[in-house]
Amino acid sequence: MTEIARALCLAGLALLATACGQAPPDAADARTGAQNAAMPAQTMLGDAEVMASVVPTAHMGAAVARRYAIEPARDRTLVLVSVQRDDASVPVEITGDARDLRGVRQTLTFDSVDLDGLVEHVAVARVSGPDTLRLDLQITAEDGARTTLRFNRDIPR
Repeated sequence: MTEIARALCLAGLALLATACGQAPPDAADARTGAQNAAMPAQTMLGDAEVMASVVPTAHMGAAVARRYAIEPARDRTLVLVSVQRDDASVPVEITGDARDLRGVRQTLTFDSVDLDGLVEHVAVARVSGPDTLRLDLQITAEDGARTTLRFNRDIPR
């Protein structure tokens, strides 16, 4: 992935991590948790880079929420996945699930969102923080190439 595409992805993730609405009672803990949640998990799909992050929707600003067509709420997190080769998005199908610390599993349904020519795949997971989500994502390219991305993210209050 070129430096410009990487910078755009990281800038988008930073925007989501810092686009806060109302501050929770302990703003320092919430910022730390939001930064952990927004840290991207990465893997490769052939020569394309897969980046995934988790953002609590309660920490999103109104403009960001509108862009992703999501209603901010304390019990929802946004799961974002982008797959890029050079400066272009790679067409993929993404399936997966999320489990909380109690082992409750939920199937994630991903929709594609075009953000100024780059495609992000977006799903909503329900979780009430503080908790940890364990994500298991399967990414399949049009040519049949597959990869799995497994990662955990702490969800703040």
